[in-house]
Amino acid sequence: MKSDTDIIKDCLSGNQLAYKQLYEKYISYCYGICTRYSVSQLDMKDVVQVIFSQTFRSLKNYDSEKAQFKTWFTRICINQISSYKRDKAKKVQTQDFDNFNEEIDKIHHENSIENDIDRQYILSLLKQMPDNYQMVFNMFIIDGYSHEEISKELNISVASSRVILSRARGWVKKNFVNHLNA
Repeated sequence: MKSDTDIIKDCLSGNQLAYKQLYEKYISYCYGICTRYSVSQLDMKDVVQVIFSQTFRSLKNYDSEKAQFKTWFTRICINQISSYKRDKAKKVQTQDFDNFNEEIDKIHHENSIENDIDRQYILSLLKQMPDNYQMVFNMFIIDGYSHEEISKELNISVASSRVILSRARGWVKKNFVNHLNA
């Protein structure tokens, strides 16, 4: 199998097959990130399409000496998901009350479909987490961002990042313990 660097070189030289190879190599990884960041099943394909579109447009800017491709790609995924969530939040704020209730019903329906109890319970728990907690929690705990990187990415202070992470951890503990006691 070709290395990421070789595939990217082929992409940049105009080889359409190389784009397909890169897509197929990272599509599952991309869906995993979207799932972790609670992108709904209804929106998943659109978000993934935007992520790969942005990735392909930005390949000329990728520098293999600064980061591995997977790290660079992860950043694009998180940036696009964050942008998607901001845009969606703006739309929800402008919807009338009936449309808002329909969105809530869709989210509850999506959360009730999950089968694999342990993994799916954790994912559903994360989906219930407030968005600001969820973003910081995922970025710090799962993706390994530092508080400094989170503060730059989300335009918040480092102290706010730490406070939000602390509250998110408390939220997870409280909700997980409630589940165990139920």
